[in-house]
Amino acid sequence: MPKTKAAFWAVVALAFIVSACLPAGAAPAAKAAAAPKITVDSPPNTTVAIVNGEKITKEKVEQLVWQRYANSALTELIDRIAIRQAADKAGVKVETKDLDAKIADIKDKLPPGVTFEQFLQQYNMTPEQLRGELRTNVWIEKLAAQKVKVTDEDLAGYIKARHILISTKGNTPEERTKSEEENKKKLEEIAAEIKAGKVTFADAAEKNSDDPGSKEKGGDLGYIKQGQMVQEFEQAAFALKTGETSEAVKSVYGWHLIKVEGLGKDAKGAERQDLLDKIREERIRPMMTTVYLDIKNKAKVTRNMGEQPKPPAPPPSAQPAARPAPAPKAQPAKANTQPAGPPPPPADKPPAPPSPNK
Repeated sequence: MPKTKAAFWAVVALAFIVSACLPAGAAPAAKAAAAPKITVDSPPNTTVAIVNGEKITKEKVEQLVWQRYANSALTELIDRIAIRQAADKAGVKVETKDLDAKIADIKDKLPPGVTFEQFLQQYNMTPEQLRGELRTNVWIEKLAAQKVKVTDEDLAGYIKARHILISTKGNTPEERTKSEEENKKKLEEIAAEIKAGKVTFADAAEKNSDDPGSKEKGGDLGYIKQGQMVQEFEQAAFALKTGETSEAVKSVYGWHLIKVEGLGKDAKGAERQDLLDKIREERIRPMMTTVYLDIKNKAKVTRNMGEQPKPPAPPPSAQPAARPAPAPKAQPAKANTQPAGPPPPPADKPPAPPSPNK
């Protein structure tokens, strides 16, 4: 079966997954008898559904999908071919172990109670279809990795730190002001106990910190870089030397006590390599966008179906309201345990492998 036909019908399956979003009450009262499996190779006159006695054939579905989704499906195929050609030209290979690692990462990050089979069913994909999606993403990732260089000089912008956060509470200005005063006093008492050797910084963080992302790790933030934290936190942290602890630092989240345990430039052995890998990973993501757009723009494409139509702009009355100013940077050390879904095809943006934050 031609690849274009297989990809076309992959779009069919995904396009009609919306039917799974119907409320439970819309399901028929009695279970229907098991119907024969319908595939891309089924005859055009195959009945795919019956509505109050009226049949819907596979041919009608094909016609609707062609009218609505053919151009976007073609764009996806064009982009995938261009990416594969670029990878071949650069000598980039996707090995079985690359795909196995991506699949293992998805399985490892699935929410409790969700199986890999349920994950595939949710996106109407087979394991091999998912591996096909991931293959395109790994090509892009490896092409981007070739352009990313990390040296020892890059380590200088990082520090290894811990912190204790006592968060501000209260719904009114008066309540928040009172909370801030009490929290500062509490944090200063904790700092005094640490300084007197009555408790370690890590133990104090595990007992008192309100930061859920680092509390159970003794306040450990790992290596952080400038621009990653809120301004007040960053200014205090990067002014410290190894082994030093800050005074109480106020931010939008509350009061922080910060300890610097090391400088990136001084990292040794496995810790140094982990930091280099971390920096490389941070730079690969935006580079994937650059590589993808470069491939897309340089590809010589003739579309006999015409260009993919763009959606019309909404009328002035329907324009979305202006977005508010960006919120403060996220609280340090967040943990993201939700897996991404199957990577989107590179139609309008570069593919992103479903690799949750590490």
